[in-house]
Amino acid sequence: MSRKTKLLLVLVLVLAVGSLVFANIWIDEVTAVKAENLKSYLSLTQEYQDNNWYKVSSKVNKLVEAEAATVGGGAVVRDALNASGGKVVSGFDKEGAYIEWEFDAPARGQYEIWFKYRLLSADAEPVVVDITVDGKHLFTEMKTLHFNSVKYASGVETLERIEPASDAGNGVPFGFIMEKGKHRIRITNISGEFELDYIKFCGPVKHFVFTQGEKWSNANGEYEIVKGVAGSRGKGVKSSDVPGEWIEWKIDVPEDGLYNIIFRYTQGQRGVESVRHIQVNGQTLFESWENVVFYPTDGWSEKRNDWRERRLEDPESRQPYYIYLPKGEVTIRMETVSGPLNIDYVGIITRDGEIKGELNFWDYLRMLWHQLIGFILSFN
Repeated sequence: MSRKTKLLLVLVLVLAVGSLVFANIWIDEVTAVKAENLKSYLSLTQEYQDNNWYKVSSKVNKLVEAEAATVGGGAVVRDALNASGGKVVSGFDKEGAYIEWEFDAPARGQYEIWFKYRLLSADAEPVVVDITVDGKHLFTEMKTLHFNSVKYASGVETLERIEPASDAGNGVPFGFIMEKGKHRIRITNISGEFELDYIKFCGPVKHFVFTQGEKWSNANGEYEIVKGVAGSRGKGVKSSDVPGEWIEWKIDVPEDGLYNIIFRYTQGQRGVESVRHIQVNGQTLFESWENVVFYPTDGWSEKRNDWRERRLEDPESRQPYYIYLPKGEVTIRMETVSGPLNIDYVGIITRDGEIKGELNFWDYLRMLWHQLIGFILSFN
C-alpha cells in the first residue's frame, strides 16, 4: 500500500470519527432542546382545546390491578388481605422501583389517571414519582408527580388513599392525552414509601350538587328565611353578622371524588367586605378558609337579581380548591367573622360539573321569571 493511500485512509478514518462525535453532540443538543421545550400542563390547556383533545365520556372507567402490571427496579407483588384483587405491588421504598400498565384507550381524548395506594407510615417522606405515557413526558409536571397532595375532608386521617394524578397546587386532575388504542403507562419512584393496589383510567365525573340556604341542618345564632327575592333558587337565608355565630348545611356526595365548594350569595352593603370561616366535617382544610371574603353585590336581590357565585379558591393564584370527599353525607359550616350575608345555596361541584340539582320544573320557571323581572327593572 502506497504512502498516499495510507494517508487517504487515515483522513477518511478521522473524518468518520469526527462525524460520529459531532452527530452525538448534535443529538444531545437536540434532546436538550426538546427537554427545555417541554411545557407545563397549564400552558397546554389551550393547545389541547385548539387541537380538539376533548375530554372523554365520564362513562369511561377502567380499573387495572397493580399485580397485572410489569414491575422492576425492586418493586414486587405480594399478597394483601384488604386489596381489591388480593394483591398489591410493594417495594416502592426504593428509588427507581417502577410499575408499568397497558391501557387500551377506547377513544381519542384526555384521560384522568387515579391510583389507590397506601403509605407505609404516617411519618414517611412525601411520595414523588415520575410518570410516562409510551415512554414520554407529555408535560413538565409528569417528571415530579406528587401523591398525597389532595386535601381530605373525611374527618379521619388514613394511610390508604385514592386520588388522581393531579396538580400539587390545587388538586385538579391532569388530563393525559391519548389516541385510540394501546398505551403503556409507567410509574417510577423518586421518593417516598408506598404500595400500589390499582390504577384507574376514566373520563371526568360531572356533578353539581347543592342544598338550598334555607334548608340548614344546624345553627348557633339568629338566622331567618328570606322570601320573595329575585333570581333565587328557592328562598334563601339571612346569615348572622355576629362574630362567632355559625350555620351548617348537609350535602350528599354522589361518589368519591374531588370537589370545589361554591356559595351563591348577596351582600348589599356597599363598602363592606363580609368575611366567613369555612369548615368541612369540622376541618379547616386551608389557612385561607379562616377568612373567606364575600364582596358586595350591589344589592339584596329585592327587585333585581343581585346573586353572585363564590367558589373557594386560592387567594393568590385564583385557582379553585379541589378537596377529596368520600361518597355520603358531608357537613359544611359557615362561621361569621364580620359583615352581613344572604345565602341562596351551598353546593359542591366537580371540575366539569353541570349546574343542576334539586330544582324541579316549576322552580326553574319561577327562577327565570324573577330574572326577567329583575332585568326589566334594571332599566328603570
